[in-house]
Amino acid sequence: MTRPIHHRTFITPDNHEVWPVLAKNEPVALVNERGWRLSGRVETLSNNRQCLWIQLDSGMGRQLIHHQDGFVLESEKQAS
Repeated sequence: MTRPIHHRTFITPDNHEVWPVLAKNEPVALVNERGWRLSGRVETLSNNRQCLWIQLDSGMGRQLIHHQDGFVLESEKQAS
């Protein structure tokens, strides 16, 4: 039994279906619908802006987040 694979087509990067342009070492906070929060600094952003590596705060390592993983950006001002 095979499962269908669903792909999204990205017509323009400005449609907010990918991560916005983020600078290296920029502080970020991400939150998902369950309230799980990740905060740290941008390590790198893929060229197509679908994947984001962040260095987590408090020496917790780094995390790769795909734009479809259910996380959204939370401004650092709102996070405090």
